[in-house]
Amino acid sequence: MQQIHFLFDNSPWLVIPCLVVGALYAMLLYIKSKRFKNSIWGKRVNYTLSALRFFLVSLLCLLLVGPFIKQIKNTLEKPVVVFAIDNSASIAAIADSSALHQLKSSVREIGEEIQEKGYLLDYRSFESPEALDSIDFDFVSSDINGLLREIISDYEGRNLSSVVLFSDGIYNRGISPTYNPYRFTINTIGLGDTVPKQDINVKTLYYNKIAYQGNKFPLVAEIANTGFEGQTVEVTVNNQGKAIASKQLKFNENKGVNSLEFLLDADKEGMQHYIVQVKPQDTEFTAQNNNGHAYIEIIEGKEKILLIAQAPHPDIKAIKSAVESNKNYELKLVVLSVDETANRKDINDEKYDLVIFHQLPGKGVSSALVNEYLEKAKGRWFVVGSQTDLLALSQLNDVITINNTNNDTDEVSAFFNRDFGGFQLDNENQSTMEEYLPLTVPFGKLELKNRAEALLYQKVGNVNTSKPLLVVGEEEGKKTAVLLAEGIWQWRLQEYAKYENTLTFDGLVTKLAQYLSAKEDKRRFKVYPVKNEFEDSEPVVFETEIYNDIYEQVFGVKIDLIITDEEGKKKNFSYITNENNTRYRISNLSEGIYQYNASVNLEGQTLTSGGEFTVRSLQIEALDLTANHNMLRQLAEESGGLFFQQDDMDALSDELGNQEVKEKIYTNEAYLPIINLKWLFFVLMLLVTVEWGIRKYLGSY
Repeated sequence: MQQIHFLFDNSPWLVIPCLVVGALYAMLLYIKSKRFKNSIWGKRVNYTLSALRFFLVSLLCLLLVGPFIKQIKNTLEKPVVVFAIDNSASIAAIADSSALHQLKSSVREIGEEIQEKGYLLDYRSFESPEALDSIDFDFVSSDINGLLREIISDYEGRNLSSVVLFSDGIYNRGISPTYNPYRFTINTIGLGDTVPKQDINVKTLYYNKIAYQGNKFPLVAEIANTGFEGQTVEVTVNNQGKAIASKQLKFNENKGVNSLEFLLDADKEGMQHYIVQVKPQDTEFTAQNNNGHAYIEIIEGKEKILLIAQAPHPDIKAIKSAVESNKNYELKLVVLSVDETANRKDINDEKYDLVIFHQLPGKGVSSALVNEYLEKAKGRWFVVGSQTDLLALSQLNDVITINNTNNDTDEVSAFFNRDFGGFQLDNENQSTMEEYLPLTVPFGKLELKNRAEALLYQKVGNVNTSKPLLVVGEEEGKKTAVLLAEGIWQWRLQEYAKYENTLTFDGLVTKLAQYLSAKEDKRRFKVYPVKNEFEDSEPVVFETEIYNDIYEQVFGVKIDLIITDEEGKKKNFSYITNENNTRYRISNLSEGIYQYNASVNLEGQTLTSGGEFTVRSLQIEALDLTANHNMLRQLAEESGGLFFQQDDMDALSDELGNQEVKEKIYTNEAYLPIINLKWLFFVLMLLVTVEWGIRKYLGSY
């Protein structure tokens, strides 16, 4: 529907002069002209020609005045009904293919009836807006609240009449949909079966993701049952196709959850796949949920850290506690003033990933002794204090020179260098760190060496300075840190007193330890998965890096990739990277541990890169198969809708048919110059053509 109104920028009285000009022009040409008084046509034709010329000239003058049009377009939108269909695997678990086909046929018939009554119809599912025929009821999770929130977002401003939710009411992702208000009516159709099924399922597995070779580690399984009270089942743990542990479990109550702990040997290095399996029972509804999968990385040993100090100090306890909060580290403490000979004997033959020197080199401790331990470390961390020999320290470390001739000290706080690229702390931890108490630091001239950079800066009162407090750097493949502060035990104690945890302090220490002990990867060819664990519903994504001899990144080279599963079956892939995309995706990998090996030919040399990753299968849809129609009733009631059983879906069509179909009007206004009217051009052409045709026909020009 469209309306047009004529408006003027100038006074509408200018239309009168336009008409006067048209009349004068026609009068002078056809009526007052002596040439046409004795023309071969009569007065009637003369007046007709003058009228045509009058309208033509008047319209042209009117265009010069510049009127414009106000165009109003009204668009009617029919009300939309959205069929939101729960296409999760829990629907298919209790219905065979013929029942699912019948369900889709019934939904289609109701949809057609609703469309005949004047509604628009859209289909939605957990995956995307899609056609009804493409819904396969195989989605791995149920987030009903997320589905409804997407409808709210996608139909914002639309004439959404109501939503019809076809679901069993089971949700295992997100929050309950009844917690949110909705601006549209939700009618719900209850699918599935509300009668509890006789079933056993492995509900949850609890385990540490890392275990150390040669140790034992616990694996705890929570096993739920419905209808097996008083019965005993066999539970086994399998690894690489062999049963490595087995226990009997007796269910003491119906609808209960029992915990069963296995203590397993970490005897094989690498990523290991453990399957906890409950032997299926004859009366079980389904055995799909009788298995639980655990993926545990067995590593050769913990990273070794040596903390060597000149004398006892509360800072030592703080550092030791922080390091030991990370189970990947094994810390050995040596205090020279307590036992100088025994510790030398214990550590002479060891190599350490990191050595922490507390107030060393110190007064009364030779630099030669410190040098012995420096040779044993991949990374070095010096903690400065009142007993530190600052001159000797400046000579031993590669990151900072400290000029402190008068042994003066200062009280400073810390703030994090947000430009530091080695690792990051989140904003909350940075804020916590800036609340720490001031510490004692040597006052003097501080000069950074080589390419060292500050991790923490000194803050004097409320003023942030450029003086470093914690410095890190790397020289000849070894990383070094120097902390210019004494009393960090106060930081840890203060944080615990305020927050009842020491996450920020421990996180800073362990991240620094990891940074210092990690060897920089200088390989020219690296292929690695963007994460170590993927779900089977998502693609496995590999990142690729290729460098030439001067470590410039190279693109456009063919990479060969071989993926090997647990059974030794191999799949071959090839791809080429470019500047805009260095990633490669592989889909449809089943659950398990995979080894990968990539190779590339670069400048006549074959480079390789390899590793492993895991693919997990989500089985949460099989954990609970009892339909929750009470939730669907509550959702419908709170939104002003109705609940229907699956067998009574025809009543839904009647309910929507009894409602008034309210179309929504969208109005759009536009202001356009009158020249935008296409028909005006044809009117002008018609006037000119008719006038010229009559005169030509009657023998004039």
